[in-house]
Amino acid sequence: MPQQILLQGIGKADLSNIQNYIAQGGYESVRKALSSLTPDEVTEEVKKSGLRGRGGAGFPTGMKWSFIDKKSGKPRYLVCNADESEPGTFKDRYLMEYNPHILVEGLITSSYALGANTAYIYIRGEYWYLIDILERAIAQAKQQGFLGKNILGKGFDLEIYVHPGAGAYICGEETALLESLEGKRGNPRIKPPFPAVYGLYGCPTVVNNVETLSAVPWIVVNGGDAYVKIGIGRSTGTKLISACGNLQKPGVYEIEMSISVEESSIPTNIAAVLPKAKT
Repeated sequence: MPQQILLQGIGKADLSNIQNYIAQGGYESVRKALSSLTPDEVTEEVKKSGLRGRGGAGFPTGMKWSFIDKKSGKPRYLVCNADESEPGTFKDRYLMEYNPHILVEGLITSSYALGANTAYIYIRGEYWYLIDILERAIAQAKQQGFLGKNILGKGFDLEIYVHPGAGAYICGEETALLESLEGKRGNPRIKPPFPAVYGLYGCPTVVNNVETLSAVPWIVVNGGDAYVKIGIGRSTGTKLISACGNLQKPGVYEIEMSISVEESSIPTNIAAVLPKAKT
């Protein structure tokens, strides 16, 4: 049976309810990270996993985290890119709709690794109905002690905010996204400096995609070495595929990165498909 990491449990329980999410092992990465791992050790596990950015660039996630400036003394920020503006793409939308807590958990664990006390989810304006789903998940996490001041009594503070864009395609580019988040026109910045040094409000910032951050909890709980075993070569783990158009079974599928295009047409090699999305 193909490995399920991101779509595990979807369709079997309402995972927008935090109790259901916790019942299937949710928020264990937060407990583990804050109780027994240093921020650098969390980053090292992500490096070891070989996880690459799922937003399109494919840059090694752990390496990107290691670039963040920890010496300036400025606040650090983590920003989730949930703009997802490419035509025919909707896999991030499905994750946020059907399992918002996996993203919230990924943000908490990743923020701990980066030393960030504030995180933002920058979501495209057309995903307006998802804002309520995400904010409800954030509120539930806060009620359970996974967000706010002194998380789980471990001395780490974090707040997460949802910020809608205005439908500009260019804001899918990380520096244009940061400009928009600051209330400016969403134009790309000239680099260098890079966001890891001079990002949101001129402070060290990491921008990661929804799917990327959602993979972090599994990696922290199971270890980077376990994630490497799922893929092939430098393409480790699983990948969500938005399948649409003239197809018999459109939807979102989770495939192992070792599956070829030819094999992916065989249903037994595909981990899961979600219900039809809202329109």
